[in-house]
Amino acid sequence: MSRTTARETAYLMLFSNQFNHNGFSQEALMDILDSKPITESELEYVKSVVNGVEAHKDELLDIIKQNVDKYALERVFSADLSAILLATYELKYCENTPPKVVINEAINLVKKYSSDKSTGFVNSVLGKIYKEICNE
Repeated sequence: MSRTTARETAYLMLFSNQFNHNGFSQEALMDILDSKPITESELEYVKSVVNGVEAHKDELLDIIKQNVDKYALERVFSADLSAILLATYELKYCENTPPKVVINEAINLVKKYSSDKSTGFVNSVLGKIYKEICNE
């Protein structure tokens, strides 16, 4: 398994959490792990990232709101928002992951789980967030 698989698992958890407002759900995680087994270190990464996104969600949503052109955040597809939340958290708090990898993997998740039109939108939003967070 790889960090990519762990990131996809974290993405699926974040997507699930958008509909379960009680935060991190062990039951949801077990359902996801039934179809995507991961290693213990990857599981720790998933828990860390999902808990981190939940802990900083208001701050992350504020960053996203500032970088979503012409859209109310409520209009962004849940699948896209999950990818943007995950990537924004990683850009801001996971300094050991190269920003270009974070953005590329978020785009790949959107390609897999969202609509064809979403990749350009998510790429644009993450490009702006990258410039803001990484001061480039």
